[in-house]
Amino acid sequence: MKKAKKSWKFFSWETLCLIIVVCILNSVIWILFHGVPLVGLPKKENIKSISIIHNNAEERIITNDKDIELLISAANLLNYRLFGETAGKPIMSVTYHLKAGDDVTIEANDTTIWWHGKTYPIKETDMFVSIIQGLFFDLAD
Repeated sequence: MKKAKKSWKFFSWETLCLIIVVCILNSVIWILFHGVPLVGLPKKENIKSISIIHNNAEERIITNDKDIELLISAANLLNYRLFGETAGKPIMSVTYHLKAGDDVTIEANDTTIWWHGKTYPIKETDMFVSIIQGLFFDLAD
């Protein structure tokens, strides 16, 4: 009798285990260098407007598509460290008003973000607040 030819001859459990270990190691190294990204940020097509409050005093309402896209990109820079200290009070509040009627809020200061009721230490300190201040608020204050 003829032997059936194996089409998956290159597959082995050792290869699969090696691929899994490499993927896990790659993920751990990426998180150590870049931090953990925020999950659940709204998409541009779901946002009606965005309101930004700086120092509980100045408020800007953003409805322009370009500015909404800039704010989404700025929020995508918010990676946090798994371990670290969180300190202070929020000085910046960004609220995404969704077309479905819900609101999603991110609050931040130079070292900490508040997201879904939890505090996280920011990996790249000062970046998020500085970007929003530079784009939407007068820095001469």
